[in-house]
Amino acid sequence: MLKFIEELMSYYSDQGVFNPWKDYSTQLDIGPDAPKLRINNLQRFLEPRISNARYIFVAEALGFQGGHFSGIPMTSEIMITGNHSEVDYHHVFHGRVGRRTSNPNSKYPGFKITWKKRGASEPTATIVWKTILENNVDPFEIILWNIFPFHPYDPAVGLLSNRTPEPNELKLGVYYLKRLLNLCPQNIKVIAIGNHSTNTLNQHEIENIPIRHPANGGAPAFKEGCKRIFTVNDVNNFLN
Repeated sequence: MLKFIEELMSYYSDQGVFNPWKDYSTQLDIGPDAPKLRINNLQRFLEPRISNARYIFVAEALGFQGGHFSGIPMTSEIMITGNHSEVDYHHVFHGRVGRRTSNPNSKYPGFKITWKKRGASEPTATIVWKTILENNVDPFEIILWNIFPFHPYDPAVGLLSNRTPEPNELKLGVYYLKRLLNLCPQNIKVIAIGNHSTNTLNQHEIENIPIRHPANGGAPAFKEGCKRIFTVNDVNNFLN
């Protein structure tokens, strides 16, 4: 697993892509050690899951409100720091509370006032984690990931923005996803979140169970899809 993380760290990101495990923003990050903190967060997230994960949820790309600062896909800073009202850091990893990497005193355009005290928060991350917990599934049997594991942003807007990954970025991301899947149990079920993820996985012949993305009014369908997936008998129906 450490070699896999080292590969993520070594990815050279051009303009328009932020690698949270390597790149550092003097305006947004709490200090030069921010990438190391995010590496530690990711490692703590993956370590207890790699050997016994039953599901891997795969969305499209890392978001600026979530993994950009936490270093963990579909997971917000406020969760790992114990500041979320419904998702505790113990659901994310064992042991001590996590560390934030966003600068609470940042003056960067788009840095929300609510982030200053508690850290960055992402609506999609909240829906995903709440759904997992509501179904009484062991969160340590689930890996959250993205096809393109880095944060694609619009250079014209700045780091606090998201953009759709380019086809070549998704192709590269599939390489990392396959590397991760090779570390997981062979019977792990791949859950594709949203059409972009589903189409990419299908193009690369990665067997998956498609569900609606929770954004843009898709939360009810996402929750229903997860409920069916977590019911063993219905998983086969998704695949047939």
